[in-house]
Amino acid sequence: MCAVNPVMYQNQIDKLPQIQQDYEGVKDAVDKENKLPSIFDIIPTFRRVERVPDKVEHSDFVPATGLVALAVLNAPEDWRDMKSAYAQIKASALGEKFTPSYDYKTAQHPFSFFRGTLLHKFVNPKTSPCPKLAKWLLKNDTTIMETKLGDVVTKKFDIERSQVDTKIKNITSTKENPSHVIARQFCAKTTFGELTARAMTRTTKIGTAVLGGLEAAHLIKEITEGENALKSTIQSAIALTSSIAGIGYGGAIGAKYFGPIGSLVGMGIGAIAGNKIPEIFN
Repeated sequence: MCAVNPVMYQNQIDKLPQIQQDYEGVKDAVDKENKLPSIFDIIPTFRRVERVPDKVEHSDFVPATGLVALAVLNAPEDWRDMKSAYAQIKASALGEKFTPSYDYKTAQHPFSFFRGTLLHKFVNPKTSPCPKLAKWLLKNDTTIMETKLGDVVTKKFDIERSQVDTKIKNITSTKENPSHVIARQFCAKTTFGELTARAMTRTTKIGTAVLGGLEAAHLIKEITEGENALKSTIQSAIALTSSIAGIGYGGAIGAKYFGPIGSLVGMGIGAIAGNKIPEIFN
């Protein structure tokens, strides 16, 4: 399962027009009432604030403010992701070779809640005004795959891990002492097992906690307004889980087969699908 065919990866890039066609099909099926142009759904910053108008309309101000804050915080990293996707599209259109930060088909780099964001320098102990806090945040800026749940998944799907070097700079990297993120290669007996490991490696613990906090604020508002506590709790849990899983799996699938552009499109489709799942249980 871990054998690599470099020709296959390039062939996948050549399918970019088909990606958009498939994306439109999925979008029409799961999001018929969305009035935004499809391109907005794959732009990370816009995707993060897509639900803000609806929350403001329902006076759900804490989650709305939180989503806007996350969008602003992640804007620099989102822009870099867009530039990488553009570089891939441009190379494909001009018939040139696209050189990614690492081989996306065989590995997945661990996501970070802080790396590349507006808080990047603050979390770097070497540049932070609060070194002790920076060290604590950096230590805890890990992924779901690095938790006990990740250990369970590893055992369940009999996953073997190995490391792959990347060109992605670590938070602590400097010109004098450069260091780079190490990607993970997962070899499992099933494709689902591998994709699960990839999705969890793209999901940060802090990000999950923040989204959980925003969903908790929404839950408290509903309960104080007279909604059934048990029903609202279940719906909030489903909403949080489906959103995180949708973005994680969508991005993992897209990145594996189509690189940076696939990652963006996959997360967009995953976000749409994940946000629609709770409606089934209403």
